[in-house]
Amino acid sequence: MSSCYVPNGASLEDCHSNLFCLADLTGIKWKRFVWQGPTSAPILSPVTEEDPILCSFSRCLKADILSVWRRSQRPGRRELWLFWWGDDPNFADLIHHELAGEGLLEYT
Repeated sequence: MSSCYVPNGASLEDCHSNLFCLADLTGIKWKRFVWQGPTSAPILSPVTEEDPILCSFSRCLKADILSVWRRSQRPGRRELWLFWWGDDPNFADLIHHELAGEGLLEYT
């Protein structure tokens, strides 16, 4: 198996997404949520049903919210990215309480 170098260090190997056809990017909004994970060694991930990232990702799939989760380069840290058009979704119903939101952006 060969690896592919990407200048920013990211690759699709660590991304998991539901698939959408993106015809128009104008007006798309996005927000990143971060889970820091355990801070002491050994780094143990929670079981799937209790995992804050996977739990939130699953809720977003059910709500038809375009979402992507990825592992960060920092051990134990993972990110959940949400993308949508129009009114902001009710994040309280979608996002696990252990995730920290970082910024809201819009492409115009």
